[in-house]
Amino acid sequence: MINPLNLIGSRLRMRHLRLLMVLDEHGSLRKAAEAMSLTQPALTKSLHEIEELVGEPLFSRTPKGIQPNTLGDAVIRYARLVHTDLGGLHRELTALKSGSIGNIHIGGIQALSNSLLPTTIAFLKKEHPLLGITVDIETSDQLLKALEQDKIDIVVARIPEGYPSENLDFVPFGAEVIVPVARSDHPEMHKRKVTLAALQKYCWVIQSQPAPLRMFFHQLFRDARISLPSSTVETSSTLLSLSLLKESDMVSLQPVSLISYYERMNIIGRLPISLSIKMNSYGLVTRKNRIPTAAMQVAAEAFIKHARL
Repeated sequence: MINPLNLIGSRLRMRHLRLLMVLDEHGSLRKAAEAMSLTQPALTKSLHEIEELVGEPLFSRTPKGIQPNTLGDAVIRYARLVHTDLGGLHRELTALKSGSIGNIHIGGIQALSNSLLPTTIAFLKKEHPLLGITVDIETSDQLLKALEQDKIDIVVARIPEGYPSENLDFVPFGAEVIVPVARSDHPEMHKRKVTLAALQKYCWVIQSQPAPLRMFFHQLFRDARISLPSSTVETSSTLLSLSLLKESDMVSLQPVSLISYYERMNIIGRLPISLSIKMNSYGLVTRKNRIPTAAMQVAAEAFIKHARL
């Protein structure tokens, strides 16, 4: 039977949490004892203390070593969270002592790399010059995985359909609109109205599976009962996609938030066709059980402010 919370909370120590993580890492009492500079009997005794404290066995002894059971996996997961938060506390204290508010690791989707991301990051650096900022640009699913593993502090993305989000907080910023685009002097660009059938003859730049834009590409032609274009270029690189559009008569589906920047420069624009697709809302995503640092709070507030603007 699992012991009461007040008993576990009053007796559980950081050395207990570290021992669990080292055991999980090495899968051997002997190797874990060596890593912690303990004798094997002393480490075994400490493990028994932890299991008595919790009230249930946490590991199974096998011929190949020691392995956490279901309860052990849960305790180890929380041990890692505590260890990560403690490391964050130390970094924040060090930064505050030096006059900074610390560091922030931000994740964002490609569609916002010419709009919300640079605007907000420039604002943060102006207001907090000593704030260290690292930015990763990836797909939403990859960013959310990194967020849940504490490899990223905050994410500006969408939560895909079916993604397990019970451990995430989400502040929606708005729906993303997808439209057909081409270079500004494309042969179809200056016509009064273009049909999807007319665009079908061109080469299309499409994203690799399983990106949402690839799904929308197929859906667009399926709903119109038009066969897919016979000529395509498949790439996961948004930069390459835009470069191909700029240098050829190729067409593509792209987010308005990304294309608006290139429209202002008269490089790439929306084709004169009366169709658009709305994706799920994107927004600020954070992990529920993580204690926010000063840098995380400042960055989150800045993203919310600039998204509303």
